[in-house]
Amino acid sequence: MRNKDTVFQNILKPISRKLIQDCIERYQSDYRYEKLNTFEHLKTMIYAQINEIKSLRTLEIAINSQKIGIQTKIKRSTLSDANKKRPAESFFYVLKQLICMLPRKKHAEMKKVIRILDSSPIQLRGDDYDRWTKQHATRHIQGLKLHIEYDLALNSPVKAVTSPANVSDVSMGKGWPIITDTVYVFDKGYYDYNWWWSINQKQAYFVTRLKKNAAIITEKDKKVANGEILRDCHFRISKKVPRGGKQMEYRDTLRLVRVKREDKHSLVLVTNLKDMPAKKIADLYKARWEIELFFKWIKQNLRIKKFLGRSENAIQIQIASALIAYLLIQLFKMQSGNPLSLRLTLTWVRHNLSAKRARRNKLRPPTCPPSGFSQNRGVYL
Repeated sequence: MRNKDTVFQNILKPISRKLIQDCIERYQSDYRYEKLNTFEHLKTMIYAQINEIKSLRTLEIAINSQKIGIQTKIKRSTLSDANKKRPAESFFYVLKQLICMLPRKKHAEMKKVIRILDSSPIQLRGDDYDRWTKQHATRHIQGLKLHIEYDLALNSPVKAVTSPANVSDVSMGKGWPIITDTVYVFDKGYYDYNWWWSINQKQAYFVTRLKKNAAIITEKDKKVANGEILRDCHFRISKKVPRGGKQMEYRDTLRLVRVKREDKHSLVLVTNLKDMPAKKIADLYKARWEIELFFKWIKQNLRIKKFLGRSENAIQIQIASALIAYLLIQLFKMQSGNPLSLRLTLTWVRHNLSAKRARRNKLRPPTCPPSGFSQNRGVYL
């Protein structure tokens, strides 16, 4: 039996009717939107992401000129109104449900689930943005911050939250759900001894940087066998009441690993992983580069820097749509079993959205790596 669905319809299959119905009931997202329901709106925004559409006029013409599985005739005025008024939480709900479809997977080498935490700024400046971004602006950022939890084994975000620009990473981290027996890797933006202690108390692990002025008491030095590792020791934090006057809760020993870097000062890491080899701890922090590559990928390949609306709700919808598009492309790549990179898979999809019998259009790897491809992706930050 022939598959009559277009490539676009095949990509959308993880978004079931039940998922959409649950979304509509939870957020009343179809209330007063007879002309453009939630699913048609979502499909339109996903299409805009995949094709890097730059304006509502272009989006209107592009969708209405072909049959790809969007049933409603798109009008830019209707779409603009939906972007402004339909609850952005409904799009983030769909994103969350798609993330739940991803398995919990241990890293093959580390034998643990490894999650990287980080954020990336989304700059929003101009008269239309200033009305709601300027009051929360910092010296460096005016707009929003996108906070991501990234799974190293899945190569995928597993949680995404936006915040005003002036919300610090550690403030967001304190409310982050911590899962037992998971390793969290993050930079000095998440520096808080008491939060580290809460991770430890939940029987989870962390790897991060130690500040130069940290007051510590060395308890035990371990033998160093690897030339890349300059020091490996156990220590305690000496200050009972750090700056700010709050009581310091971390009472257990921690581990310090000093890593050699070429042409730079050594890297000082801190972790509650007591038994893992020091080289693997260094490799864990090096792997933090993967989330930087993720942020770079979505900003270069999807529409997350230029927007089709100016209201906060429209921006939130477009950010959620970008992450949904990323996951759908990744799921499509996994299910089709093709060996192409995610970027080349997106390129193939972009040029075959209206094609039917997707299973016959096999994705084939290129004969040589694309220009600019590097086998050596890991670097210390």
